[in-house]
Amino acid sequence: MRTTRRVVILLAALGGCLAAVAYAAPRHSAPPATGPGRVREGVLPKPSLTDHPDRLAVSASARFSFTARDHRLRFECRLDERPWRPCRSPVVFTGLSAGAHRFAVRATGARNIHSRSARFRWKILEPKDFSIAPQLAGLGELYPGAPALPLPLTISNPNPVPIFVTRLAVSPADGAPSCSSADNLVLTDAGVSNAAPLRVPAHGSVSLPTSAVSAPAIRLRDLPVNQDACQGATFPLSFTGRARG
Repeated sequence: MRTTRRVVILLAALGGCLAAVAYAAPRHSAPPATGPGRVREGVLPKPSLTDHPDRLAVSASARFSFTARDHRLRFECRLDERPWRPCRSPVVFTGLSAGAHRFAVRATGARNIHSRSARFRWKILEPKDFSIAPQLAGLGELYPGAPALPLPLTISNPNPVPIFVTRLAVSPADGAPSCSSADNLVLTDAGVSNAAPLRVPAHGSVSLPTSAVSAPAIRLRDLPVNQDACQGATFPLSFTGRARG
């Protein structure tokens, strides 16, 4: 059986929809300032960042976690040149643009006192599409009732950071013969998901199937009707994928 293919590539960043930066409300209202411009710094313990993005990322979202020695303290966060705002750990930013970003968090107390800020800088890169290359040479025979045949493929990542593939699907491409309809043909997606993504290293590639991850598969149903129309048929297939950075 000869199999042609068409490849459709899609790289989706985590938190695909654009959204404004969301800050959790503080437990208590901020204390009043003691006077314009009067800010005392360094008296309170400086917070520690316990979670942050990689220095280079392709995701349009970023998550920060932080803590301080005194767990009764309140916090203020700042992204880039935006004003300080009350926040709680963790804080998540979404819809971020490509380029350099800066995050800062500080502890706050009564009388407009605050700690020195903990800071982090990172850069969001413009994500590049990953590629799906089917490796179908030597594929076994496809006939009604036979076990499903894996469709080996190679996923290549041109980005300078790892990506995590969350979907690899196969479907009949445009122009497929009637024999390839859902009545006759069973196509199964690869064994990846949001809960169990496939990691592809920076500037690297991964081939499926592996011992842990199944490749897409194809099977011809054994129907109680004449299926001679499927003999010698060519099945054009379309492979699509989704990943996060």
